[in-house]
Amino acid sequence: MNKTNIQEILPLVEMPSRYLGNEANTIKKDPSTVDLTFALAFPDLYEIGTSHFGMQILYTILNQEPKIAAERVFTPAPDMEGLLRDRQIPLCSLESRKPLNTFDIIGFSLLYELNFTNILTMLDLAQIPFYADQRPDTFPLVIAGGPCAFNPEPLADFFDLFVIGDGEEVIVEISNKVMEWKATQKDAASEPGAKQALLKRLATIQGIYIPSFYRADFNDQGFQTLEPLFPEHATVKRAILTDLAKVPFPTEPIVPFGKPVHDRLRLEIARGCSRGCRFCQAGIIYRPVRERTVPDLVEITRTAMAATGYSDVSLLSLSTGDYSDLAHLMEELLAINSDQCTAISLPSIRAGRLTPELMRIIKRVKKTGFTIAPEAGTQRLRDAINKNITERDIVDTVTNAFDLGWRMIKLYFMNGLPTETQEDIQGICDLALRLAAIKPQGKGKARGKSKANINLSFATFIPKAHTPFQRSAQISTQQSIDNLNFLKKNLRHPGINLKWQNPEMSLLEGVWARGDRRLARVLVAAWEKGCRLDGWSDMFNFDLWVTAFNETGVDPAFFTTRERSADEPLPWDHIDCGVSPQFMEEEFQKALTPETTADCRENGCMGCGICDFETIEPVVHPCAPPLTGAAVSDTPMARPGDNMNLAKYRIYYSKLGDARHFGHLELAKIMRRAIRRTGIKVAYSKGFNPSMQMSFDDPLPIGMESQEEFFNITAEATTTPRQIVTGINKVLPKSISITGCAPLAAIRNSQKVNPETTYRITLNGDTFDSQEIDEFMTLSEFQVEKTSFKGKRRTIDLRKVTQRIDFLDSSHIEMVLIKDEDRTIRPAEILTTVLGLPEKAVQTATIVKLKQGNSIC
Repeated sequence: MNKTNIQEILPLVEMPSRYLGNEANTIKKDPSTVDLTFALAFPDLYEIGTSHFGMQILYTILNQEPKIAAERVFTPAPDMEGLLRDRQIPLCSLESRKPLNTFDIIGFSLLYELNFTNILTMLDLAQIPFYADQRPDTFPLVIAGGPCAFNPEPLADFFDLFVIGDGEEVIVEISNKVMEWKATQKDAASEPGAKQALLKRLATIQGIYIPSFYRADFNDQGFQTLEPLFPEHATVKRAILTDLAKVPFPTEPIVPFGKPVHDRLRLEIARGCSRGCRFCQAGIIYRPVRERTVPDLVEITRTAMAATGYSDVSLLSLSTGDYSDLAHLMEELLAINSDQCTAISLPSIRAGRLTPELMRIIKRVKKTGFTIAPEAGTQRLRDAINKNITERDIVDTVTNAFDLGWRMIKLYFMNGLPTETQEDIQGICDLALRLAAIKPQGKGKARGKSKANINLSFATFIPKAHTPFQRSAQISTQQSIDNLNFLKKNLRHPGINLKWQNPEMSLLEGVWARGDRRLARVLVAAWEKGCRLDGWSDMFNFDLWVTAFNETGVDPAFFTTRERSADEPLPWDHIDCGVSPQFMEEEFQKALTPETTADCRENGCMGCGICDFETIEPVVHPCAPPLTGAAVSDTPMARPGDNMNLAKYRIYYSKLGDARHFGHLELAKIMRRAIRRTGIKVAYSKGFNPSMQMSFDDPLPIGMESQEEFFNITAEATTTPRQIVTGINKVLPKSISITGCAPLAAIRNSQKVNPETTYRITLNGDTFDSQEIDEFMTLSEFQVEKTSFKGKRRTIDLRKVTQRIDFLDSSHIEMVLIKDEDRTIRPAEILTTVLGLPEKAVQTATIVKLKQGNSIC
């Protein structure tokens, strides 16, 4: 998006704040002053991409390098995509609005197979050819990494290279080699063969896979084999960050606008898992376990909360409950922000890991969600997948969660696990009904009568690369549907809410997870037919994919519902994940018995092959004494404001320029976080889910600017208005400014409410008709009928609420409006209904609510 065009486009899209790029803690460098520009590209919408912690890590690491500018770009929503195409504006980064095709490196994050068409959307909008061999030898270098890169073959034709494994150190090595290349080659960098010479340098970095260095062949059975063109690059060994403390952690993460999927501080407490679930790709490709220390995590959290204004913390790990010193960590985190209503989210607790000590701590915190994953309905099948939990563990964990205050439990089960029978599907029903019968413990008369609910998610198992089940067949779509219908029929219980993934989406995910290079042409064909944002159920169109497979002659069943023999070459055989093929074959044979494998954290090395015990080994920290000296207590946390002398303040602010693109909920969130960042002590509501005591005046609609709005807060009485104004302005976006503040009592005693509101309106491209305005103002009434969002109809006299319209010139007017009883009438209603302006003209107009002269300091 060109700088000159962004303002005229943003009013026309549904969520313009997705594209502003001026969130708190963004890093903006002048691209002309650095040696390397790096676009971090996430192939999904902003609210998904900004929740991806890995992208935030890379953003921090790259921007700490003085010679590198890293910027972000996400897949635009369909409305923005359409506008970019109509206006012929190339896709640009958020921070500097630099066109994507002018970056040195574009790095895509590959987290989910159903995002793959979004990659083509972004390349096409950036005017970059899809296929790597069709792009010139000049930059940008198009690369990718993430869990989907462990089978890179379906996307191999589109990328110059893949990063296999942990990217923190590799990404800096790539950047340095590219900068060295640029400095030494200059004009030679544009000569034929220049890119291959650069790729040869990059291929020396551990974890780098160069698809063009291999030739794909297919035998009579349709199996792909790869012939390395250079013997030294026959296999690609995964990159492993041996100690998480070796690289910078994002202590000042970007705080997204809008409502991202994970709207809280994300704290990676450990990477890797030692449990050895046989279905879990992440459990293989992130080995070994590497924990951060409690002191490091506490310091990171303290710094990050001050820099973001977050009050909720989510502990990230493949198995959070396995962190060696979890109770101690939670105590220390709660002590950091005792005046900010901290909530600690445990995304998933393994059944059996709720210790009495941990339970006492959890009683003190706000409950944000509780998830456990039995995966299978019978003990036999749980043993086959090496889940290593019993039904007793599951029942006790759910019982404890209910007793600790959770009233909503999420359960995850899989459909189509290897060796599954109908008895296992029935077992899901039996277990779910048993859990739904558990009565949470209330107080007094409510004891045993509290309501609790279970959200049961049912998804089709997809045998992923680099797992013991990588050669297993995926069940057919019809079988998946039959199993789902069985659950629907047998789980009719008021306390159980059944959710499921679309089996057709699962089939497509399976194709891309285990496919080969023949799928490239399928992806292009599907994209050309209109496939976009396939991971979103309302956008997914399976019929288009079926047509794409048929037209390209590729059978999806070849990659999914077919069992693969032990001697069949796999498309990912050249990728060394670190875990030996022998270990995975042994694990598969154990699944057939079934026989479990113990956790190496507790029972010693199981011989998976990942550790050499010299440079690569588990990093697990012993329990340590509390940093604060605080004893574990089950006393509920005190709420901010409980022991303060409080006063109410009115805070005035302006929202101009880019701030007009914030919806009311976004604006309120920005203000709350800004107040937390200042350290001003404010009061919170009581109850289960405390919130900052803040009330806004009549919210402005999105797209409108204002010279003066206000909101009220309750804060410590010793706080001065000047402290509030100065403190909040330091951390607000530039387009929002605190203009005044005073104790609310003083305002109520000295000011009268002004019933009139004045707006200045500027049209961009359209014109006002002065005669039409005069004719309206001579009318005695202009009644229209409106329907509220609740379906109620009412009549409004628009002439009565319009006190004055001053015609300044053909592009500018001033309009003075009053309320219709308790309803605020906005200029847009007058402009469209009375003056007959088209909706697009109103959307692109600049409408500014003028200052009423109320603010005082």
